[in-house]
Amino acid sequence: MKSSRKHGIPDHDIRHFIYTTFAGTCRPPTTRETAGHFGISIAAVESAYERLAAAHHIALAPGSHAIWMAHPFSGIPTNYAAEAEHKKYRLYMSYDPRLQFEGSS
Repeated sequence: MKSSRKHGIPDHDIRHFIYTTFAGTCRPPTTRETAGHFGISIAAVESAYERLAAAHHIALAPGSHAIWMAHPFSGIPTNYAAEAEHKKYRLYMSYDPRLQFEGSS
């Protein structure tokens, strides 16, 4: 995975921050929050978000850099939700945590 070129932040670190933020707050981070976390420009974050979207790791709202989805999390209301540790997550699909998927332990 590439990095935010000038700043040397690997895209996988930005992706991890996106998922960590979703898990902790039940919503995606903004470009400003991501830039602040890594100490990089919003333009660098936007470029990283575009690369992550092109690689299908996240989905962006049309014409913006707002994160709509980081599978299975949704940044917009959906018909599916899951609750864990008193948090309610919006999902893009129905998910049963009791299921074991290939590669899961």
